[in-house]
Amino acid sequence: MTIQNSPPCASPGININLGRAAHTVAKALDYVGVDDQCHGRRVGLMTHRTAHFLGWDRETRHFALIAVMLHDCGVSSTSTHKKLAAEIEWKGANDHCVRGGGFLGGFVPFSAYADVVLFHHTRWNELPDTMDDRAKQIANLIFLMDRLDVMRAQFLIDHPSYGVLHNRHLLVDNLSPYIGVLFAPDLFNAMNKAILKDSFWLELEDEFLDEAIFETLSFCDHSSILSFTNLLSLGEMISQIVDAKSPFTHFHSVRVADLTYEVTGLLGYAAERRQLLRLAGLLHDIGKLRTPDEILEKPGSLTETEHDIMLRHPLDSKMVLTGLFPGTPIGRWASHHHEKLNGSGYPYGWSADQIDEETRVLALCDIFQALCQKRPYRERLQVDEVLAIMTRMTEAGELDPVIFHLITENGERLYHVAIREGV
Repeated sequence: MTIQNSPPCASPGININLGRAAHTVAKALDYVGVDDQCHGRRVGLMTHRTAHFLGWDRETRHFALIAVMLHDCGVSSTSTHKKLAAEIEWKGANDHCVRGGGFLGGFVPFSAYADVVLFHHTRWNELPDTMDDRAKQIANLIFLMDRLDVMRAQFLIDHPSYGVLHNRHLLVDNLSPYIGVLFAPDLFNAMNKAILKDSFWLELEDEFLDEAIFETLSFCDHSSILSFTNLLSLGEMISQIVDAKSPFTHFHSVRVADLTYEVTGLLGYAAERRQLLRLAGLLHDIGKLRTPDEILEKPGSLTETEHDIMLRHPLDSKMVLTGLFPGTPIGRWASHHHEKLNGSGYPYGWSADQIDEETRVLALCDIFQALCQKRPYRERLQVDEVLAIMTRMTEAGELDPVIFHLITENGERLYHVAIREGV
């Protein structure tokens, strides 16, 4: 997806550590598992540790680590995650590989990882000749470590975590029938050496995992100054992952971003400020990756429990976005977009004096677009119906009256922005 009509920005961009960014994306992607929140990071560390026994140089090991942390970016639904976590091979697995490769290909700094992600569930003896030998090895090592982590997860259902140390070979034995077919023999041999180290397993524990990854990443400089064009591409990539979770939220993030850009233009914002808020609009719902599909797609009213589950997504968004864009207000704006001026919003229940103008713009644009869009519980509303609902909300003290007046004056134009489909 491409954000339209974006003027050049005078700012040189933002300094982003791409290794840390990949880690943060992995954390967000792990939300899809709902209960299992560390799969991508564990597989990344296992891959890096096994790569040592293959004699790969540091640059290649780090390339593999970052690629693996991104490898499941095509998994947006909890149903797909459950299939991948339950079976060695699943005939629908290739779908998320194709999506993931496509997502990464659209963001230049991550595009080098697209091929290995595209083929990370392809059998060793079926990898295409168009791939170079090292790319084949990385893709297949991801597949092998991914399936080893599935074996570990299944073992832990009925055993304590320390039990893995005395049963490590049993986990590997479950994969050995697939040597030479699913997995390359030399990669399997390297794994057999790596798993002998107790640290290989202990570092996978939640309390050690992230520190082990950050320590590893620190041996290389992964920082990069991203232009606003590339920052928007990163935002677009992640918004596609979020919007792919449910057909009813498809394009929602992009259209909210378009609306914030239009409204801030009407408000006279400077270019950089508009771009930052546009990013917040693109990514405001990233926390919904953790929301189960059946809640997002429910055709009726939510139960009290389902509603409570929904209440946490702004904080999940904040955690991800402050990690992706440190030192910027993007995470704060995105996590506050459900606040109301009269204190009736969530999760903080803040009042008007605690809600800045950018957050008010984002909140209004989110509501406007959601009302314009078809949802599981209703059809798309017409512009007069949308404005009537928002008028009542404004009169109740929930929404900013000045910004809402600007929206009503440009209602037809903004409505066409909100309902636009495609890129």
